[in-house]
Amino acid sequence: MKDNEASGKHVTLRVILFILALVVGIGAFGIGIYHIVNRETGYYEIKATADETAPLYAKGYTFYCYIDGKSDEIKSNMTKLGSLYSESLGRISRLLDAEQTYDGYINLATLNRRPNEDVVLPAELYEALADALKRTEGTGFSICSGTLRALWQELLYLEEPGEFDPAYNADQAERMQAVKEALLAPDAVRLELSDEQTHSARITVSDAYRAVLERCEIEAPFVDLDVLRDAYALRYVYRKLTENGVTKGYLKTERGLCIMLPETENGAVTIFGQIDGKPVHAAELSIGHGDACCVLRSFSLGEAGYYETDGILRHPWPGPEAEPNRQLLTAWSVSRTGDIVGATLNVLTLYAAPYDELRALPASLATKQTSVALIAADAPQTILVDAQHETEATPDGENGYTVTVP
Repeated sequence: MKDNEASGKHVTLRVILFILALVVGIGAFGIGIYHIVNRETGYYEIKATADETAPLYAKGYTFYCYIDGKSDEIKSNMTKLGSLYSESLGRISRLLDAEQTYDGYINLATLNRRPNEDVVLPAELYEALADALKRTEGTGFSICSGTLRALWQELLYLEEPGEFDPAYNADQAERMQAVKEALLAPDAVRLELSDEQTHSARITVSDAYRAVLERCEIEAPFVDLDVLRDAYALRYVYRKLTENGVTKGYLKTERGLCIMLPETENGAVTIFGQIDGKPVHAAELSIGHGDACCVLRSFSLGEAGYYETDGILRHPWPGPEAEPNRQLLTAWSVSRTGDIVGATLNVLTLYAAPYDELRALPASLATKQTSVALIAADAPQTILVDAQHETEATPDGENGYTVTVP
């Protein structure tokens, strides 16, 4: 009898717990529905509209906007912002794509597929290429080294990249070296912007360089902006948003670029370093009011495109000769004038620099409105900054990080 009574009590208890769980679940569901239906003033992620003609155009880009007003006004503004964001990002992403063409667009891929021909470009693409050519001169980063970077990216995204690492694989080493040597010729690949009025451009490719690519079985874009594509895309979308009165929020990319809209007061960027080969917080960087920031790492936080072999970091940001990184863990630059292209180029210059020049570069690249900093591989807990902005980053003392002016 007692066993039956105990069994009955257990059944009753299970029923009660089930009902409680059901009530809690219904309540939580109701709260979720309420917040979807009843919007309140605050930051909202504005999603780009899906587009079958360019399904990946918004991949890696994020837009958060501060919206106030009544619930219906907020929902209406979210719809309008979604259209504006999608239209601007969709257009510039297609134009800057170095590999894929799109119906109705003359883009960078079109130019790459028609070497030695004059091509009339849309104004936005011509402006970006002209600006990139001017700014990259003497930086160690060339937008005309697309084939070399494509070889590097091909290696990084293999399931077993170590097996094909040029340090160990003779065939890969030969291909990489052949392209490097061929690109040294001044006429190997040139981008000529011949007519500013008509936006005419031409990629000139030498027969000798073509022969090397054919022998090595390489098909890749000649001209490629690489991470600068993110910078020019953010700059374009930023302009379109502010032209339409959108002034509070921020845009960012998963590759490490961020730009704040002009009335955004406070934001923070987490800087990662390494201790014993594991990523840790190294510092926090405060940004706001139109600031632009680029942060690149040589190690993974779990994403593809990074690996390490024998203590050498392989990463997506190689120097001009696609060398492994033996010197940098992290590098960043902040522009207080919103120059996202300039901030990104500062970081690419650090990645392209010879080791013996690295420590002097923050001071030489920095200006009153632009800061530059890095964490070197041989001093993994020391943040090296330019003297003008020594207090800009807050180091994570719990992880042993300190700030030093070289």
